[in-house]
Amino acid sequence: MRNPGQSLDEQIRDLISDYAFGPLVFALFMILITALEWLKYSYALPPKPWLYSSIAIPSLCYAVWRFFGVKSEVRNRGLGRDGEKAVGQFLEKLRERGYQVFHDVIGQGFNVDHVLIGPAGVFTVETKTYSKGRGDSRVVFNGETIRIDGVKPDRDLAKQKHRQAG
Repeated sequence: MRNPGQSLDEQIRDLISDYAFGPLVFALFMILITALEWLKYSYALPPKPWLYSSIAIPSLCYAVWRFFGVKSEVRNRGLGRDGEKAVGQFLEKLRERGYQVFHDVIGQGFNVDHVLIGPAGVFTVETKTYSKGRGDSRVVFNGETIRIDGVKPDRDLAKQKHRQAG
């Protein structure tokens, strides 16, 4: 049995290790090498600090660029994970009414956030979590489209609903 948001937790861990950790370690290594070269320079040993500096500075810039590039993605997936956990906690109450509740059901190339099997049938629940913007945060469904704060989401949620039903 998987926990709500478990695949998002795994994605967050992978993002950090794949995109941020490696470049950061490389940059720190290059800074260490550069510091050693400057020590050689200070003690009149044959120095080559400019060589190492020319590698260390771009390495650090690259690591910082990668870190900030992945930071917003980690934040977004963390928001999604937290939403799935919150919805999962509410859905767990349906066990008292005879439902089986499954979270984060993994398929080939997709996942379903929650699956309910019970007396009224089989249901999939897709969780979308949005940070509350300024003003009046409302979700409105007019029978055909969903609008969040008056804006249509960038994903077609109806198509996702039909794929999950399949």
